[in-house]
Amino acid sequence: MTARPALLLFGAFALLAIYETAHAIYAPRAVATDGDWESAAAAVRAAYRPGDLIVFAPEWADQVGRQHLGDLVTPEMAGRADDDRYGRVWEVSIRGAGDCGRILQESQHGRVRVRLCEKAPAVAVAYDFTAHLAEARVTQVPADGRRSGVEQPALAGLPDTDETACLTDAGGFRCATTRVERRTLEIDYRPRRGVLAPVDGGLVTRIEFPSATLGAELVGYTGIHDYYSRKNSDGPVDFTVFVDGQPVATVHHRNEDGWRRFAVATKPGTHAVRFEVRAPSAAWRTFGFHAEARK
Repeated sequence: MTARPALLLFGAFALLAIYETAHAIYAPRAVATDGDWESAAAAVRAAYRPGDLIVFAPEWADQVGRQHLGDLVTPEMAGRADDDRYGRVWEVSIRGAGDCGRILQESQHGRVRVRLCEKAPAVAVAYDFTAHLAEARVTQVPADGRRSGVEQPALAGLPDTDETACLTDAGGFRCATTRVERRTLEIDYRPRRGVLAPVDGGLVTRIEFPSATLGAELVGYTGIHDYYSRKNSDGPVDFTVFVDGQPVATVHHRNEDGWRRFAVATKPGTHAVRFEVRAPSAAWRTFGFHAEARK
């Protein structure tokens, strides 16, 4: 190796060493202290109103933030489907992260920044299907929807479907080999409040609300609950929404869809709403969803 390339290589290593040394000295000073977080939390508490949303940015700071404000971050807030119910947002952030909308007030607490932001007007919810799961009727039918071995069910005085009711069981419903229940779902490594309705073999699971109050729009989300379910299978799940017996939305959900939103316009009033869950292969298809009627 000639002298010039050797000097260039030596210089590059020297610059790298200087950079790493400077970074090692500076990095600890860039980390927010417990005192910074406590001061930021006090600022939030001083003007927090019930119904406000608290978020932490970047997302990986959430666990640290909840150490200081966890009593205000309810399970419903942490597992929210989206931010649409909230008109005011408290954004507690570090390292310049975050973007919460129109800023009403802002303060700096060491390395932690607190912003109070105003979003679009909060949506009003007419009916939360997750919250009202106990009012549902949960049943299952074969995937083809027909009674087996009955050619003329009407003549026999029998219904035209082999429908089996799932039994009420400790706040949920016990079906053939699965259980439908309210859960905090894990979807895309985030908590999501919703209804867990795993695919049950070759059956269609029906979750029907006979008297749901609808508004102008029915909004929902679908997902596959649990990391291991997504790791061990990638088969699709078919999810269909019916209003007064008519299909109004269909979602063909795959692992990569994450927390997938759907929305349909509806007519305000009391209606029968049914959700159906099925899949070509039931293995590891721990499907979950949340839906709500919005005014």
